[in-house]
Parts: sequence; C-alpha cells; structure tokens
Amino acid sequence: MDDESLLERARQGDSAAFTTLVERYQDDLYTMAVRLLGVPADAADVVQETFLRAYMRLPELRALSVRGWLFRVAVNACRDVQRRAVRRPADPLEDGEGKVLELPSPGVGPEAAAEARERAAAIREALLGLPQDYRVAVVLRDVNDLAYEEIAEVLHVPLGTVKSRISRARTMLAGALRSSGGLFAAEGHG
Repeated sequence: MDDESLLERARQGDSAAFTTLVERYQDDLYTMAVRLLGVPADAADVVQETFLRAYMRLPELRALSVRGWLFRVAVNACRDVQRRAVRRPADPLEDGEGKVLELPSPGVGPEAAAEARERAAAIREALLGLPQDYRVAVVLRDVNDLAYEEIAEVLHVPLGTVKSRISRARTMLAGALRSSGGLFAAEGHG
C-alpha cells in the first residue's frame, strides 16, 4: 500500500496503517539522525519524537510527501536536540552505554577490520565537523538518497542552495578525510 493510502487510513484511526508507516521509515530516519547527531541514543530519541509529532499532526500533513514530511520533522527534531544539548563529550564510536560500536566483519582479518573501524571513525568525525546546513543536505542526499528537489522541500530552501550545500559538503569532507592521518591521503591523487 502506498504512503498516501496509509496516511488516509491512519487519519481515520487505523493504528495498523500508522504502524506500517513507522516500520517503513524508522530505519532511514534513524540513520539520518545518527549521522547528524553522532550519538545513537539521541538519534533514537529523535525517531521516537518524529513519529510522536507525526501522529499528533496527522490532519495537517498535506504539503509534502509522507516521506519528505517525516524527514522534515526529523531534521527539525535533530536541530532541537542540538540546541538544547549541554556540551558533553561524546565518542561517536560508543553507544549510549559505553560499548564500542563495531560492524561485524565476517572473513576479514583483524588488521583489515581495524582499518575499516578507523576509516568509519574518520568519516563520522569529518561528517560531524561539517557546518550543520551542509551536513544535513549531504546526509539526506548521500545517506538517505533523497532527490535534490525533495531535499529542497524538506529544508525549505531553493534547489540551487541544496546543490551548492551538497557540493561544498563533499569538498569539505574530501579535504577533511585527506588530512585525517593517512587513511585517505593517497586517494584522489591517481
């Protein structure tokens, strides 16, 4: 069933339809939020807040696609978290309970796995170092695969601004990764 049909059913009180929307978009929203915030626990809170806001505002949802509207709500929730956050040291390699996050690496030796973890940490650090407007645009495009036009709607900015922010973000990321201690220094020179 398409999003608009699910939305209409949810407006009529069908909780299963709303649950289907949650299941359809929760992983994408979490991925975006964790890339923007760098803290998995905050990202999970943002996803929960997004769906709570969406449920409470079902009758108002008209301007964008359901997907675009959910991303807009999630981006705004991320901004709220950032505004009220007390500067606390957070290691993006740890979950909220101090455990180091690792991706399983079947069939990969310990040296390759360590290098992959270092690369992932460098990418996360570079991404978190971008100005917020650039980070949001590049994450929506390169992580969540939203179209440029959809990003413009989500962020309420002109299409040219979206393209410019993404281009600049990619340039900044490339520079940050080249200067991140050798892991990426050789790339792009050949």
